[in-house]
Amino acid sequence: MKNILSILLLIISVAVSAQQSPQYSQYSFNNFGYNPAFAGTTKCLDFRLGTRMQWVGFEGAPRTMFVSAHKNFKGKHYRGKGFHAAGLYVEQDQLHLTSRNYVKLAYAYHMKATKKFMISLGIFAGIQQYSVDNVFGNTNVDPVLVAASGSKIRYPDIMPGVLMYSKKAYYSFSINQLYFKNIQLGQEATQVNQYIFGAGHKSNLGDWTMFKSFLLKWNVMGPPAIDLNLAWIYRRNISFGLGYRVGESVIANVRFRMFNALAIGYAFDFPLNKIYGSYGHEIMLSFSTCGADGGLGGGKGKQKECAAYY
Repeated sequence: MKNILSILLLIISVAVSAQQSPQYSQYSFNNFGYNPAFAGTTKCLDFRLGTRMQWVGFEGAPRTMFVSAHKNFKGKHYRGKGFHAAGLYVEQDQLHLTSRNYVKLAYAYHMKATKKFMISLGIFAGIQQYSVDNVFGNTNVDPVLVAASGSKIRYPDIMPGVLMYSKKAYYSFSINQLYFKNIQLGQEATQVNQYIFGAGHKSNLGDWTMFKSFLLKWNVMGPPAIDLNLAWIYRRNISFGLGYRVGESVIANVRFRMFNALAIGYAFDFPLNKIYGSYGHEIMLSFSTCGADGGLGGGKGKQKECAAYY
């Protein structure tokens, strides 16, 4: 599987170029937001929040924020049988005078797939809201936004996902915006499905761990977007990473643990398009009621942790 992952990274990195929104440079810190099947892949209650400031220096640049929580509900005498999990994901994505708000509930079921791997099937179900600020009287605004001024549209949001994971690797697939319809905001627009693929692999190097991962997002209306990342982790207490968003930016990120249960991550995006001031900043926090031993592994007879978490 390590060879398969390496080949996929090579092929995809030379075949695609684009960006889609919302997006996170620290996607492995927010895998649950991309796939509901990640619900329950930590041992105890997992709480996360984050914010991303993109294209800093431009008026009306994208701003994204999220809050999430999830937990598994396996029995006291769990011995490798299937178990359930539930979670909540809330997100706001702002761009100029428009915004999207998401509130989604997650359910996932985990079961043993092979000797080394678990499989999880999950689904998000919730509400999306599109809205446009009131811009009447503003002559510098696009006529389409003027026509939609003050509008708010809500509709169901459904997102299924599947995940295979072990202590060393994970393979993720989900379909965002499965429920799609015409959106009337000044002019008619159609929301389309977005397909999200992700994978990661850990290599143990003594006190250090090397974590390789990628995230691919694609829809039929535009070119795919691909993020690649390589992180070096020291005893799960601190990690340093380098990333590449194909054709767009180079990313540096750092993550460290405080007070055992709290982890803080920061990412800086350096653009490759040479537009001055179009840097990106991202801050994320996570809290686990299990402290640093938040994964599903750690003890004899317990299920393996998901490689995505470190």
